[in-house]
Amino acid sequence: MPMVKNSTLIYFVNDIQRNFEEETKEMDYEPSEKTVNNIMNFARSYDVMETKYTGDVEMILN
Repeated sequence: MPMVKNSTLIYFVNDIQRNFEEETKEMDYEPSEKTVNNIMNFARSYDVMETKYTGDVEMILN
């Protein structure tokens, strides 16, 4: 029976994804310039360093 549950789950996930893609295609939306600038400013201040003992360390630089 696990196969049936898995197939049902995959069906619902695919259905939700298909509906979401159809909705986003219908929307003609562009983010505001302020939103884009905020994202870009965050990206410039964000850094990830790999350390020997703790793995990846995410940092927000000021």
